[in-house]
Amino acid sequence: MEERRLEKTIPDSLKKVLARIGEDLTAARKVRNITQQDMADRMNVSRSLVHRMENGDSRVSFGAYAAASWIMGLEKNLMAVFDQENDPVFQRNSRLDLPQRVRHEADAPDLDF
Repeated sequence: MEERRLEKTIPDSLKKVLARIGEDLTAARKVRNITQQDMADRMNVSRSLVHRMENGDSRVSFGAYAAASWIMGLEKNLMAVFDQENDPVFQRNSRLDLPQRVRHEADAPDLDF
């Protein structure tokens, strides 16, 4: 079977991050004595989706991870993912005025493939 397109575009470093998230999800679920089937039932998804999440499958939606974190009472940790206080680029540029809109130059080449 041919590997999915998304799997080909995910950098190896990100695959490791997803695997770590899956390991952490598994540990959090087990310490709460929740089975994969119980988690799936609470999330209203299949057990195989929970299994894929725990294996770091890149095709699992962020919403599924958000639902799992909510079930385990960890949803506040998701706030830190895109928090401006944790973003070094934002911190560096925060002293500058942020534009209301981001627009491309009119003469810039179209790089949309």
